[in-house]
Amino acid sequence: MLAFFGNFSNTFAADLNLVSFNKLETTVDNTTVPIATLAASTAAQDQVTADLDEFPNLHPLVVHFPIVLLLLAVVLQLIQLFTMTRTMDWVILMTIGGGFIGAYVAANFVHPDTEGLTATAKSVLEQHDKHAMWAMWSSAAAAVLKVVSLFFYKQVRWFEIVVFLVMAFAGYSVAWAGHYGSQLVYIEGVGPQGQYMGEEHEEGGHSH
Repeated sequence: MLAFFGNFSNTFAADLNLVSFNKLETTVDNTTVPIATLAASTAAQDQVTADLDEFPNLHPLVVHFPIVLLLLAVVLQLIQLFTMTRTMDWVILMTIGGGFIGAYVAANFVHPDTEGLTATAKSVLEQHDKHAMWAMWSSAAAAVLKVVSLFFYKQVRWFEIVVFLVMAFAGYSVAWAGHYGSQLVYIEGVGPQGQYMGEEHEEGGHSH
């Protein structure tokens, strides 16, 4: 009898704690939300958000930065041809420099190996890599030229035009690299859920 009442008391206490927890509320964005609902939502969010080590490759997470920065640098340099302000020069240097760093990391540290590609996918990948290399090294050249314009050819319009042309080539190259990269993913199926993917590598080539 005592054992029965003991088990009954423990069960009743557990149910009471559960009911009490479900009745607890908090305020989120001026809306009263039960604590249990908020906890369930947080747990669901944790399941939806993947950890970095779950990605087959980090290239797609990095490559968007140089694409945006290099194209933005071209636009800013075009504006600079008409404004010729010293502050804009520094902004452009940081933008093109960041674009080069992002392109270098994407090409050399998080570029995946590939395996089992079709003949078409291999050709597309070659074009992607070629334009990515053009974008990386032309953005490096543009960054160097921007440093020269800041400290040596200060506010010289013809030199700024030269810088713009080099940046425009970098922008052209990264745009085409993005085009071929999208073609690889969405048409050739390289990448989604790790298809045709090998391992990330550092400072080296990758197999086709």
